[in-house]
Amino acid sequence: MLKNKSFWKIFIPFTSLLCFSLTITGYFASTIIKGYHAGQLAGNPASDIKSLVVSIIFAFVVTGIIGFIVIKVNTSPLLNITQTAKNFARGNFTGKVEVACSGEMRDLADAINTMGVELQARTQIILDDKNKLDAIMANMSEAVITTDYQERIILINNAAQAMFGISKVEINKDYLWEKLRNEKVCSLVRELILSSGKTGNGSRSAKVVEVEILSPEKKLLQMHLSPIQIDKITYGILLVFHDITELRKLENARREFVANVSHELRTPIATIKGYVETLLENEVTSEETLREFMGIIMKHTQRLDNLIEDILQLSKLDSSDLKMELHELELYGCIENIFSHYKEHCVKKDQTIELDMPPSLPAMETNEYLLRQLLTNLLDNAIKYTPNGGRIGLKVETVNGSIRFEISDTGIGIAQEHIPRIFERFYRVDPSRSREMGGTGLGLSIVKHIVNLHHGVVKVDSNIGSGSKFIITIPRQQPRYTGTTNTL
Repeated sequence: MLKNKSFWKIFIPFTSLLCFSLTITGYFASTIIKGYHAGQLAGNPASDIKSLVVSIIFAFVVTGIIGFIVIKVNTSPLLNITQTAKNFARGNFTGKVEVACSGEMRDLADAINTMGVELQARTQIILDDKNKLDAIMANMSEAVITTDYQERIILINNAAQAMFGISKVEINKDYLWEKLRNEKVCSLVRELILSSGKTGNGSRSAKVVEVEILSPEKKLLQMHLSPIQIDKITYGILLVFHDITELRKLENARREFVANVSHELRTPIATIKGYVETLLENEVTSEETLREFMGIIMKHTQRLDNLIEDILQLSKLDSSDLKMELHELELYGCIENIFSHYKEHCVKKDQTIELDMPPSLPAMETNEYLLRQLLTNLLDNAIKYTPNGGRIGLKVETVNGSIRFEISDTGIGIAQEHIPRIFERFYRVDPSRSREMGGTGLGLSIVKHIVNLHHGVVKVDSNIGSGSKFIITIPRQQPRYTGTTNTL
């Protein structure tokens, strides 16, 4: 305390004032006492007492005024510091403490100013971190929900609100079971809260489960649940949801594809094996029988070769790193060549094939090999499924900057319930009829992939007994493809 300059600044003036007040009071008191002894009070003692009281009051008034000035001068920096500290507490860091004095008050003012600068910097860091977290949470594709230990929602991102159809959430007020109408999710959260405990080791309580939601749309989700712990105390539960609906569909499609390939390969191989074993175990002397067996083996060998070729082609088209080489193609000559080839095929089945194409057809940016394969697969199907004496049509025209291909026939047609699935791999409207005609079940799937690679659209118009019409629209100019390998 002896080194405290502020203490001495207040103590010394007050001591001086006290001494001054006592001195004035003592002076007047001694004067009155002396007059009393000298017999002067006998004349007017009341007046002398009044003078004494007035003198004392005057001395204390002067002391009070001077003391007020001294206190105000010495405490005004402290009031300034207090006000600035209150502003800092409210989050207002613009002001600073300005004091003209030196000593402890100056040191305190400098400390308050330094604290304000540091608080402002740390507050800005916290605010920046919060903004970054909010931006990350808002742009995450995974749904994230955080609850406290009482199952109140303390954080939810946009993906979670969209996934579960939640329009509005009051943070720290709404409960999870109020907004998330899924009993399995809510029960898992409660189980995790009970198993982790407020002071238990929650790291072992984390779970990964699959749940299905039906609203707002049916989805399969992979849910990660883990406790939020600080110093081994559980404060809440973190839920992260991954939409695995499409992934599961792809896995199922892959399993079905493998099963279908195995089945499709097994049939011709078993047939070939059976006829070869017959030839080896039995002496076939009839040349006619031998030719018949060899024809059957050749037919199934060709079918096997076609199947493998289509599988490889489809795998290549389905590759994510496929690069399609594009160039300007004069369509008139290319279509004429394809039409001439199939005209000969139709003659053998007494079918009529017609071409409707203007001579002024503009060039198109495409891959000629893929375009030929697209038209070949569709024309092959049209000829296969059109009886003798039927008609096949190929129409090519320009429509709003795109090329429109229309392949029509008067064949057996496709029932409406089958149309949505005819582009699936190995899907057949009539499996026995398709295999009999040598189909692999992959032709239309290849067509769909080629159209997608060209950023086009394919439509089907068909009915049982009235034939089919495949309409394909492809832009004349293609966007640049970013793939780097598997060139076509």
